[in-house]
Amino acid sequence: MKGHLINYFMWGYQLHVQVSFKVSAESLFKKIDSRLDPEVFFIGVLVEEKPDRHPICLEPEDIGFLPESFSDVHSLAKELEKVDEENRIFHSHEIAQENHNRRIATRSYKEAISKILKRESVFGEKEYFVATPTYIDGYHVFTVLALNKKILDSHYELTKDFFNDRYTIFRSLIKSAINIFLGECSNALKDPHTSGGAIDRRAEELLREAGRQFMYTAAAAGGDIMGLHGLYDACNEIASMKYEGAIGLGKMILAPKDHKNLKFTLQLKTPIRVRDYRKVRKFLEISDDRSALISDSAVIYGLGELKGKYNPKEESVFVVNFTSHFQWELSHDNNSLMEVEYRDPRLPKEKINREKFYSDLPRLFDSISKDDVDDLWDIALEATKQKHGTMLVISDNANSESERLGNQCFPLKPIKLSDSLIQQITSIDGAVLLDRNSVCYAIGVILDGLATEKGDSSRGARYNSAVRYYEQFGNGGGLALVIISEDGMINLIPDLKPQIKKRDISDAIAKFKNILSGSSLNHKSFNYGMSDFQSINFYLSQSECDEINDTRKQIEEKFKTDLAEMRIVYEDLKSSPEMNDSYYK
Repeated sequence: MKGHLINYFMWGYQLHVQVSFKVSAESLFKKIDSRLDPEVFFIGVLVEEKPDRHPICLEPEDIGFLPESFSDVHSLAKELEKVDEENRIFHSHEIAQENHNRRIATRSYKEAISKILKRESVFGEKEYFVATPTYIDGYHVFTVLALNKKILDSHYELTKDFFNDRYTIFRSLIKSAINIFLGECSNALKDPHTSGGAIDRRAEELLREAGRQFMYTAAAAGGDIMGLHGLYDACNEIASMKYEGAIGLGKMILAPKDHKNLKFTLQLKTPIRVRDYRKVRKFLEISDDRSALISDSAVIYGLGELKGKYNPKEESVFVVNFTSHFQWELSHDNNSLMEVEYRDPRLPKEKINREKFYSDLPRLFDSISKDDVDDLWDIALEATKQKHGTMLVISDNANSESERLGNQCFPLKPIKLSDSLIQQITSIDGAVLLDRNSVCYAIGVILDGLATEKGDSSRGARYNSAVRYYEQFGNGGGLALVIISEDGMINLIPDLKPQIKKRDISDAIAKFKNILSGSSLNHKSFNYGMSDFQSINFYLSQSECDEINDTRKQIEEKFKTDLAEMRIVYEDLKSSPEMNDSYYK
């Protein structure tokens, strides 16, 4: 790209490959959890004597770390190499020993980079994961993936990293996806002198491979080495099959045959191999809520159940639940680890986002107390158990609305709702009408409202009636509608955008203006800045839009020579009429 100068030079296409890796990371981790906010960068450590080269290189340069932070990487790697447990292993063949020593040294550098990143970002919002380095023109080049630490911690994960203290297993689908992605990056860097897309495999393929790899963790718990491979594909095949036209529903417990928490109710004389899909699918027919298939991942021994108090720290019992056609779920200690639908894995869906619920309700109901939000939260959670779905209408005008809609509902004498009542009052069609204090005024409510462009033809009547009702009555006082679908998923109407810090906008504008002070255009800062402004356009006031538009035009005028060969054409930003101060933290 004309006008771009690489200060920390490793190889000519380092910028192009870094951008390609970042795009791949965004595609992959967006499928897992859109809030993970991945970043990808390179750290180059010079391992050859080249006096004209920087000892440490970063790409991009503005990643929040300084090259000087990694000045002790060589000494730290040497220390880690000395204490590596595999130093006690010796090979009789000279080449084999050389390769062994090289692996230890490479692993030591990787661990050193990880420790430095952790040291330098101890109070940061990101967690860093480092790939095995690839040698490029005198440098060990490490790909680093950064993910949102808070979001990572919000997902349930296991605690063990090794099976039999030797074989690597993974704590979660996310950790497996991280490993798959970083491995792809290391392999792609083996041919670094290209400006094209470096990772060939699409996000869908990488995610399926992550699911398959994560299944080794559950398979290993069975203790039978013959069952380590193929369990993910076996579960997909079993879930895809019907028996006499019926969908397969049931569970399979994965554990050693002699596990202390297993009790057999029926034991096969000749176990069924898990890969004998048709037999397993047929045998699944006789399982029920109390009896599950018992397997060590290699074979099915019979039917049984869990008994006694299981110690989850052992991580020795997993459950596969076949929930529908082409759908199954992996869990541990009643915690869902992975859902698979039509062979595609995903994290378990949150039935309701607690953080969003507790953020949105105070914005919709002025001065609502935390106790009231707690009560409404408990009611919403209980309502998710209603098999046919339901709807809660939380309104400051609940009393008057119950009278207005009297002919299309069952008005009640006001009653404070409790968990025990929810299943009863949501068992009939129609919405439940209550106020912010969880006092119910009507059940079986049929909502009215005018047609609106904000409806969604792909959603059901319940969702669209909620949208119409809110569009007509949303400005008349505090109002929120909680829509619970048949699978227990919850939508809030209105669906408020998350809050952001006003200062973050000011800082971004100030940083964007700094581009004007340069003697040449930093294309990356310019394009990244405009991309960020486009992503937060909803939150920008008109005066902020005008300031950004004016700055962009000044940059384009000052550096028109730099932009002559190739440029992205940006339209003027405009403020949203729906934006107000409630969207600021």
